[in-house]
Amino acid sequence: MFGLFRKRDDDERAVLVEPWPRIPVAPWAGGGATAEAAALAMPSKRRPSVPGVVFTVPEGRAGVPLADVLSFMEDETMVLDTTHGPSFYAVWTQAWPKKSGTGVGDMLEGEAPGGLAFLSAAVEAPPTVVLRDAELASFRAWVAALPS
Repeated sequence: MFGLFRKRDDDERAVLVEPWPRIPVAPWAGGGATAEAAALAMPSKRRPSVPGVVFTVPEGRAGVPLADVLSFMEDETMVLDTTHGPSFYAVWTQAWPKKSGTGVGDMLEGEAPGGLAFLSAAVEAPPTVVLRDAELASFRAWVAALPS
């Protein structure tokens, strides 16, 4: 997890490698987004890859380590920063009050609490995808069912 505007160094970026998990998991889709379980290469001598989730939204396709996704799902005040592919953020709509004085807050103005929004890292346009209600519950259940 990283702060909203902190960038990772290029050598920290994850890339897709061998299939994970061993038993295929069907991708999740809803609300204009998809998510797939995939191994992410990590620059480490101890571990060539880690379990991850690859998100596809209108801003692009990017991966995040599964541990980060699980932490994000448990803490609705966090920002999830993608690590492989175009940079975009997943943010909880209740974490950004109206008139917060931030780019994200400005873009989420008018969004009701209780959703998961995907925004470009440039924070220059409103969210293209906001998961709510049944779609968000379905996504949460899919993440919870992933093998760790």
